[in-house]
Amino acid sequence: MNNQDIHLNEDQIIHAIVDEDDLTTSERNHLLQCSLCWKEKQGLEQVLNRMGNISKELVPSPRRRVIPVAKGSRSSFRWQPALVTGVVIVLLMIGIWWTSFFTRFQENGSMQITQKMENDQQLMAEITFTEKDALPGRYLYIIGDYNDDDYDDYYNDEFLEFVLPL
Repeated sequence: MNNQDIHLNEDQIIHAIVDEDDLTTSERNHLLQCSLCWKEKQGLEQVLNRMGNISKELVPSPRRRVIPVAKGSRSSFRWQPALVTGVVIVLLMIGIWWTSFFTRFQENGSMQITQKMENDQQLMAEITFTEKDALPGRYLYIIGDYNDDDYDDYYNDEFLEFVLPL
């Protein structure tokens, strides 16, 4: 079987138009030797060139120039949503921790204030008791405010007359 008998199919010819390196060496050699495949390739190229020229004429020019994105910069663009999501999650966690810390701090502060108020109330109660009963019971009898029966015998009228003769 001769190399001329087996012609290239349409996909192989399209590959030859786009990039001849996609063809195997035998397919490239066949394309160079076979006039039928070569003419088919040339005809398809002409059709594609005419379509390109027509599209250039009919399509309006863009207002802004379109700049294709390089492959390397695309990979960094893919990470942006994940990075933003991670930053938002970290900020939320810090916010939650911060509010719980200050809530605990305020609770501790209010507990300290409550404890201090209780201590102050206890101190005021002791001061009030001391104001009312500043003298021990033995001396309260002398001024007449004490009503204990144990001291009635000790500080009786005879004792008072002895201390303060009339």
